[in-house]
Amino acid sequence: MPPEFIYEGIDKAGKKIDGKIDAPTDGDARVALRQQGIRPTKLLKANALNMDLGTLFGGGGTVTTENLVTMTRQLHVLITSGIPLVQGLEILADQSPKGTLKNILITVKEKVSGGMFFWESLAAYPKAFPKLYISLIRAGESSGAMDQMLKRLTRYLDDADRLSKMLKAAMMYPIIVVSIGAAVVSCMLIFVIPKFEELLASGGQSLPGPTQFVITLSHFLINNIVAILVGGGVGFYFLKRFMGTESGRAMMDQLAFRLPLFGELAKKGGVARFSRTMSTLLASGVNLLDAIDICIATIDNYVLEDAVKKVKAEVEGGKTLGQVVSRIEVFPRMAVQMITVGETTGNLDKMLERVADFYEQEVETLVGGITKLIEPLVLVFLGGTVGGIMIAMYLPIFKMAGGSE
Repeated sequence: MPPEFIYEGIDKAGKKIDGKIDAPTDGDARVALRQQGIRPTKLLKANALNMDLGTLFGGGGTVTTENLVTMTRQLHVLITSGIPLVQGLEILADQSPKGTLKNILITVKEKVSGGMFFWESLAAYPKAFPKLYISLIRAGESSGAMDQMLKRLTRYLDDADRLSKMLKAAMMYPIIVVSIGAAVVSCMLIFVIPKFEELLASGGQSLPGPTQFVITLSHFLINNIVAILVGGGVGFYFLKRFMGTESGRAMMDQLAFRLPLFGELAKKGGVARFSRTMSTLLASGVNLLDAIDICIATIDNYVLEDAVKKVKAEVEGGKTLGQVVSRIEVFPRMAVQMITVGETTGNLDKMLERVADFYEQEVETLVGGITKLIEPLVLVFLGGTVGGIMIAMYLPIFKMAGGSE
């Protein structure tokens, strides 16, 4: 007796339906359902033993941006060369190293060969494939221009990854520098200052205020080093957990937009990401409201998400995109003007692409400027701190030398 499958799907009238069907494999079950005019959205064996791991674990594992870019680029080359999709997926699965992506490609290839749409197969893994990725693949399958869509996706992912790395580098640089400075000063207080203290103690004279302060700080650090390290570790753990929550992410994003220099960097980076995403979607045939929805899901910044939600609400009310963004503080005046011109001329996707190119270049310039600005500040900070400590410790020695004369 053929296995029994439980399914959920959508019929020709667009209504959601569910039921059971007998078929040798899930591929046969999907084909049979499509012959009945039903597009399956969920299919599993009645005993749930063969349930798709992607569905069972809430979307499967994640895939790095680099791996996703590589996979998309390789699939584009294969499809452009005339290789069928199923065969292309098989080739990619065979050459991929063991891991999440290989397992996903194997499962997706089996589903596509069984009659399932490519975009439907990818949609079972939302952690690996962003909503934008799935939407563009769906548009490519519907229009028969999968090769062009894969090319567009590769460029989008490349640009988005480059922008993300620039922003992270700019944000991490001062943190790394301050951490190194704190480590240098701590090593001096723990290992160097006690040696000076032994030397000064043999002189038997009273110590100047700055010297006594440095010695007291050294004692405090040595006596409480374990508590400081444990407290710092626990604090970092809870801070990381808080930043992973919705409220924590919102607070950090709002703070980033208010910081000097970094606020401008976050704003321009966000506008570039929004413009690039909208341009890619609109050029791929996605309508404006759906494109805004996908932007909200993929933009990954609370301040911009909130701004784009306001944009969507007013665009749904009949206003143009240019009219709406002109009243939202996040969008610079130049971006607003270019968006307005794009809508007026009917070339909104091309104009948004130019906006993205311009602000990505601005971000690159800002990152270079911040790096050049921080380097002298670091030298002053480290030189001043280390020099101040050493002068404080040498004061008694200068005093003794002056008294001996």
